[in-house]
Amino acid sequence: MRRLFILLALLVPPAALAQPTTPLAETALHLGESAEVTRAPDEIVATLRAEARAGSAAAAQEAVNRAIAAALDRARAAPGVRVATGGYWTNRVEEGRAWQASQQLTLRGGDGAAVLDLAGALQQQGMAISQLQWQLTREAARGAREEAARLALESLRRRADAVATQLGLQVAGLREVRIDAPDRAPRPMALQAMRAAAAPPPAAVAEDIVVSATVEAVVVLRPR
Repeated sequence: MRRLFILLALLVPPAALAQPTTPLAETALHLGESAEVTRAPDEIVATLRAEARAGSAAAAQEAVNRAIAAALDRARAAPGVRVATGGYWTNRVEEGRAWQASQQLTLRGGDGAAVLDLAGALQQQGMAISQLQWQLTREAARGAREEAARLALESLRRRADAVATQLGLQVAGLREVRIDAPDRAPRPMALQAMRAAAAPPPAAVAEDIVVSATVEAVVVLRPR
């Protein structure tokens, strides 16, 4: 029996007799980095509204409808300007003695002078400008967010390498990566309603828009 046991031991591969190896110790490092990019706005947006007040809801709405129809005809004839209608409201005013109706109209385009001239012309026709702003188009905003996210991720990787070196470790990978690039439009400029017959066109000076992104991740560190 002793000889048989020795023979069986010699037939078993050495790897089968080896003890299971313990995994390398890992360290989880939680990091977050942010980055910003600036872009010149490529679109101007003007929000106007037509308002009318009358003794009945029908009369107030009819006046608003005529004003919006005339504004749409004029806006559609302006090259490079896109137009859309917005919310429509009707409510009682003057303690119920009258009705007021209003509807929004939005102008947008890359040609600031064309949009502002049209907005001024509609203003002289009795419409009021409620908001005016320069902004990024969707395509430009998406590209800026992607660029900011890329810069934030590169910054996070550099910081992870620096921390790992200080600890005598090395970066093995990233886990639970989270990229937050909010789609926030610049705050619009609120304008006082102006209806002067000879008023000059409104002015809007463009300035660069800051787009930011934040990257958070769990960095896995292992011994060198």
